[in-house]
Order: sequence, then C-alpha cells, then structure tokens
Amino acid sequence: MTSLPIEELPPLIREDVEDFLETHPLSPAARLRPRMGLVEDIWLAFIGPKLRTGTSGLGSTPRDALEDFNQHFMEPLISSNGSEPH
Repeated sequence: MTSLPIEELPPLIREDVEDFLETHPLSPAARLRPRMGLVEDIWLAFIGPKLRTGTSGLGSTPRDALEDFNQHFMEPLISSNGSEPH
C-alpha cells in the first residue's frame, strides 16, 4: 500500500479532502490530518506507522474514509475505560 499526506494527493482528490476537513474543522481528521492510502478499491485514512483500531478509517471514497476515521477515532480508549462519548 502506498500512503500519502493529504498535501501530496492528486489535486482533485486533495480538493475534495480539504473541503471535507474545512466543513468539519473540529473533527479528529481535521486536527490530525491523517495519511491517505488506497488498497484495491478501499480508501484508508490513518495516523501512525500502521493500521490500528481507533487510528484508522476505511471507505469507498476518501470522504468516506475520513468520516469513518472520525467516527472510530480513539474507540479503544473509550471502550477500555468504560466511558462513552457524549
């Protein structure tokens, strides 16, 4: 898998990703700007050296991967301490 920082994505994809991040400025994806990758036809958004639950998102488009990233960010920490997000 090849992954790229958002700034190095092809222009049309980068514009779409940047638009999503501007629309959701307080989201984990906007604050952390995860790397983006593509495996076959699945887009990945992730931080860190490898894919892990709570630091990655998957989707059929870059936006879907970012939405999944936002929904699942830090999920293992939340479930491990018994708290739920508000």
